[in-house]
Amino acid sequence: MRDDRRDCPYCGRSMEEGYLLEKADHGAASVTAWVEGAPERSRWTGLKLKGRRVLRVKTYRCKSCGGLASFAPET
Repeated sequence: MRDDRRDCPYCGRSMEEGYLLEKADHGAASVTAWVEGAPERSRWTGLKLKGRRVLRVKTYRCKSCGGLASFAPET
């Protein structure tokens, strides 16, 4: 399947690419990311990320049923 076209895993119709928005308490916005391993708290940054893979999450929304499908490709 090409990266720019996805079919909905729920109804089989076409999906459009978008992203999930993360908003911090102070109003900053970012794109959702996948982090390997279980979350570990950090006093200074909220969560420890050092030495872990962090991948941008691509999310697609079905134009018909509204279903969401998320992927975290290596590239």
